[in-house]
Amino acid sequence: MRYAAFKNHKIQKTCKEKFDDEKKYRDILKKDFSDRCCYCNMPGGLVTTPYHIEHFIPKKAFEGKRDSLKTDYQNLMWSCPKCNLSKGDKYKGDLEHDDRIVNELFYNPVMTDYNDIFYRNELGGIDSEDPKGREMIRLLKLYRPIHNLAWLVERLELLYDRIEDMEKRETDRERRQLLAKIKGKVSDEYMKKERVFRAAYNGMKVFKEDME
Repeated sequence: MRYAAFKNHKIQKTCKEKFDDEKKYRDILKKDFSDRCCYCNMPGGLVTTPYHIEHFIPKKAFEGKRDSLKTDYQNLMWSCPKCNLSKGDKYKGDLEHDDRIVNELFYNPVMTDYNDIFYRNELGGIDSEDPKGREMIRLLKLYRPIHNLAWLVERLELLYDRIEDMEKRETDRERRQLLAKIKGKVSDEYMKKERVFRAAYNGMKVFKEDME
């Protein structure tokens, strides 16, 4: 069941320069992708590990055939570590007869609006009614609960900001106090869920009391 859109931003490749090292594109990629993983949409600020520069057509596929893809900005993506490691060297295509940036196993996140492919279900999970989209969920392991939890943490942060804005604009003293109380509860829940998320993402054990 569709509950929410998959993402609220648009990826735009703005770089016109050509560098001899893909690492030199790092800051530009971060900006062009709004510092969100191009595959799971997780915000970079949520994790403690640096995001990866990911090759849509992987190195193992193009090395010795189209080595220019190593530093071709159109082939570079901004990915969270988990999605990059899950995607790995997976590739299907014909590099010898097709000079496009195409990997038939995955929709190109720059060329395709992922809102047309994926959505959030009622549990906050990443879902799709598209056959290729469902296969991408399997290949990239987008079914993992960590993605549901990341979405929940972000929703709580947005809710906190919304309540804080309402509190600032409220002129009635009692209503302002009520909003402050609600904001405090949301803040407590956010910090708890963020702590659980970070522990789970970094492979640390999460105890039952952390979830309560």
